[in-house]
Parts: sequence; structure tokens; C-alpha cells
Amino acid sequence: MISASTRRLFFLSFFSATASLISTNAFAEWTLNLGYHNPVYSKLGLNFLYWGSQWNFEVGIGWLDGVIDANGKTRDTTNSDTSTKKENKIAAAVAGDLNIKYRFSNGTFSPYFQGGYGAYTGAQIGDNSGATVSLGAPFVGLGFFVGKPSFYGYLAGNYMIDPQNVQVQAGLGFAL
Repeated sequence: MISASTRRLFFLSFFSATASLISTNAFAEWTLNLGYHNPVYSKLGLNFLYWGSQWNFEVGIGWLDGVIDANGKTRDTTNSDTSTKKENKIAAAVAGDLNIKYRFSNGTFSPYFQGGYGAYTGAQIGDNSGATVSLGAPFVGLGFFVGKPSFYGYLAGNYMIDPQNVQVQAGLGFAL
């Protein structure tokens, strides 16, 4: 068991580190945006965009999934009805994208070119434990920002290379 003084020390350290992060420029030039079809292939996504120069980096989350099957569901693992196995597992997965944008100007209206990949990671603990990470579904697109990092909107068209598809993105964001 952890002593009360150790818990207090941990809490004070955590509080100090958090206050230090908030009071410094740790989030300088980073924005948060909510986007439709951003990340690509998602309906709605949450994205972190670095807006430091004409080169911008964005990482987004557009899909989350989790399964907890502590007792295991009985399910048939063979073709016969007499043999079944219980599977115990805890699983989590997240998908989104990673992309780079090049803004052609730094004004209030800023057209850009972007390219990136869809990304997926998942892990399972229990029966059949394992983890996977995947980059795939490359895409390129053109779009524009309206506004500044403090508050902005964007609209873009993307061409997904595999599978071949065209998708429109739109969203709103603000500085962190």
C-alpha cells in the first residue's frame, strides 16, 4: 500500500508538472479542430494540427473501439456443434490519419496541398494476445484555410489512392 506522504508527493509533482505545461509555450503553434471526413474515411474526427510555418503536421483520430469480455462468450471455434471455447480478452483499437500540409500563403485565406496516410493501431490482452500498427490508405488533396490559428475553418477535397475514392473535408479549429 502507498503511504499518505507518497501520495501527496505524487499529487504535488503531477500538479506542478501540469501547471508548468499550461503556463509555458508547450502548446505553442498547436491547434485542435473538429472535422467532417477528417481524418479521411471517418465521418467525424478530432485533429491536432501544428501551424508553425508553411509546413503543417496533422494527426487525427476518427475511430475508437474497445471490447471487454472478462468471462468470455461461448462461441463455436470449429465446424461441429460439440466443441466450443471461451475467449477472455480486453481489446482496444484506434484509427485516424497522419498528414503534412503545405500552405501556399500565410494570410487569412491560405490555400494548401496535403498528403498523408490512414493509420490504425490495436491491441488485445487475454486469449490470442497481440498488437498491430498499420499505415495505409494514402491520400492527397487540395484545400484552403480561412482565418488564423486562433480560430479557423477549412475546406478540402482529397483523392484516396487505395481504394480509389474522392472525399470532401470541412471543419473548424482553434489554438490550444
